[in-house]
Amino acid sequence: MKITPTLLDTLCELARLELDEEERQSLLGDLQRIVDFVEKINELPLDEVEPLRFVGRPSGYLRDDEPHPPELSPLLYQNAPKTDGLYIRVPKFGVKE
Repeated sequence: MKITPTLLDTLCELARLELDEEERQSLLGDLQRIVDFVEKINELPLDEVEPLRFVGRPSGYLRDDEPHPPELSPLLYQNAPKTDGLYIRVPKFGVKE
């Protein structure tokens, strides 16, 4: 596909761009290089290649979704004002008695 000045005019109108002649020539060259690159990729035999879900190796969020009790430090309970050994007790708030 060839990027023509007419096509560039249409794209600039759609994008509401006002370019001087130097910017138009630069953009024309950049767009043509992008289109050439995509056409080059389309020449590759990709029929048997599965699409990627992730660019890199997935990590962390594909683990088994199993609940595990949190590992709490005993220091947490030492600094709590009230505790029953399993929970930290706090006074009620927002409730009038």
